[in-house]
Amino acid sequence: MSAPRQRVSLQAGDLRAEVDAEGARIARLTHVPTGREILATTPWADEGRDAFSIADSSGEWHRRYPGGWHVLLPRAGDAPAGVSPPQPFHGEAAWRTWTLSSEGSSCRARVRLRTVPLDLDRVVTLDESGLRVATAVHNHSTETVRIGWAEHPAFAGDLFDDATTSTGGGVLSVAPAPSAGFDDVSAAAGSLTVAGPDLALELAWDARLFPRLFVWRERRGSSGFPWWRQVDAVGLEPSSDPYAQPGDALGSVVVAPGATVRSAVTLRVRGVDASTA
Repeated sequence: MSAPRQRVSLQAGDLRAEVDAEGARIARLTHVPTGREILATTPWADEGRDAFSIADSSGEWHRRYPGGWHVLLPRAGDAPAGVSPPQPFHGEAAWRTWTLSSEGSSCRARVRLRTVPLDLDRVVTLDESGLRVATAVHNHSTETVRIGWAEHPAFAGDLFDDATTSTGGGVLSVAPAPSAGFDDVSAAAGSLTVAGPDLALELAWDARLFPRLFVWRERRGSSGFPWWRQVDAVGLEPSSDPYAQPGDALGSVVVAPGATVRSAVTLRVRGVDASTA
């Protein structure tokens, strides 16, 4: 049996969170008054790691995908075949074990990547009304590095039942279960809202750094491997680059020698009073 993975638990106001050392993933985010899970969890999320793995990193990612909120860096999706050293599906950062520390309602996660000369420093903080994820990407080398970067929060699908999802560019269609699909949206304008019957979510990010939004829907709509119609998740994922990126680079974000690129993504969660809704 594999050893338990390190996690940090946080609580503030109406929210409780868990941060996993593997990928610095936000594993759970719970709205305590309603007991609702904000982030999606797959049926196999808490299984231990075993000796078996699929050689193809995309297949292995999907085989063991636990849900939650990952950071995808230095590339979302499949890396170009010519990139050296090769990147795993969704980038090295999501596969690494980060060092975690906590203070009060904040968790700090740090890792030094080996495929690119970058140090990542990520702080997850809960407050009375929501969650803030602040990330610093520092180039410790004397060479300019170009990367792709996406935040990958996967939300529990049932939050979208009877809800309206909208961005600065208009309403996003999230079909009821069973359904599946993927869209790459260019006009999200740095914010979106999910207005449901009992909870309202507001996600905000820097639209200059993340001008695109991936909308991934797996609402028990895919038979066969890897989902088996057992996963209900909606990914609302700010991204620096289109999903179908050029085949000769990791991405468009330039990190100069000795420079640091910073990001802050916030998620506000508010209970809806049925008597006034």
